[in-house]
Amino acid sequence: MNAIEIRGLSKSFRGHRALQGISLEVPRGSVYGFLGPNGAGKTTAIKILMGLLNPSGGSAALLGEEVRPGLSRELKKRIGYLPEEPAFPEALTGREVLEFVGEVNGIPLQERGSRIDQLLERFDLAAAANRRVAGYSRGMKQRLGLACVLLPQPEVYILDEPVSALDPVGRLEVLELLASLRGKATVFFSSHVLADVERVCDHVAVLYRGRLLMQSSLDNLLERYRRPRYRISFREAPPPGLADALRRHPWAGSVEAYPGELVVEAAPGGLAQMEAELLPLLAGCGAVVTSYVREQEDLEMIFLKLLREAGYGEKEGGPAGESALH
Repeated sequence: MNAIEIRGLSKSFRGHRALQGISLEVPRGSVYGFLGPNGAGKTTAIKILMGLLNPSGGSAALLGEEVRPGLSRELKKRIGYLPEEPAFPEALTGREVLEFVGEVNGIPLQERGSRIDQLLERFDLAAAANRRVAGYSRGMKQRLGLACVLLPQPEVYILDEPVSALDPVGRLEVLELLASLRGKATVFFSSHVLADVERVCDHVAVLYRGRLLMQSSLDNLLERYRRPRYRISFREAPPPGLADALRRHPWAGSVEAYPGELVVEAAPGGLAQMEAELLPLLAGCGAVVTSYVREQEDLEMIFLKLLREAGYGEKEGGPAGESALH
C-alpha cells in the first residue's frame, strides 16, 4: 500500500483551475519531492491532502484512508504536517508549544520531556526554549514547527517548503534529517529548490500550472533525461552560422546559443561521434575558443527542460495555483 495516493485531483477557485486532474503515488518509506515553480499548485494539493480544502474533483487517500475535510483523529495522529509558514500562540514559550503537542498526541509525560529536550537541542532552540514565541524569528519558528512535527514520530510527514526560512547550515541539517527518515517513515515535501531535492529524494513529481508533468524515481528521471553536453566559450561571440551548422550534424541532439557561448547536447547514441568531430570543427571555425567543458545535466537542468517543454515563460493564462491565494 502506498502512503499517499491521489487520483484525478482538481481544484478551482472562482473559475481559476489551480489543479487539473493530477494523479500520483507516494511509496511507503520514500522521501518524495513535490516540485514546481511558485504558483504551480503545490500548496493547494497539500491543503487538500490535509483536509483543509475541498477538491473540485478526484480523490486522495492517506495510509489507505480517503481524505475528507477534517481528517479523523486517528489519522491525524499518524500524519505530521508543517505548513510553509507555521504559526503558534505567541504568548507560549517554545517549550510550552512542544509540551502541548506532546500532550495532544498522548505521549507519556516522562518520554515527552526527554524527546522535547532532544528536539530543542537538535534544532538549536534550547537557549530560547523558555522565551515566548512572539520573539522568535521566522527561521526559529520554522525550526520549532519541524520539532513539533517530529515529536509524535508519525508515519507520514507532509511538509510544505520545510527549509525555506533556514540559513544554509540549518537547511543542510534538516535535509540530512529528512533523508535519515527513509525506510522508517514517509516524507512528502514540496520545494522549488532543485538542489535540495536531488540531495535527499528517491522519488519526485513535477507540477506546473496545476498539471502534473511527470513523476518518477529520481534515478529513472536522471537516466531518462540526462544527456552529455559540451559548453563552449569564445573570446568574442560565436561565429555567425556556427550554431546552425552544428545542428545539421546527426550527433547533435540540440544546440543552444548564449552570449559568448554554445551548448551542444549529444543525440542519443551520438556522443562518441560528437566527441570525434566537434573539437576539429571548432578548431577550424575561425574564432578563439576559451573553454571547452563536458557537463552532465543535473536535476535543475532537467526540471527547466520539462518546464520549457510545457510552455514555461509563455504569457498566456498565467500560472495556476496558489500564487494569488497563498
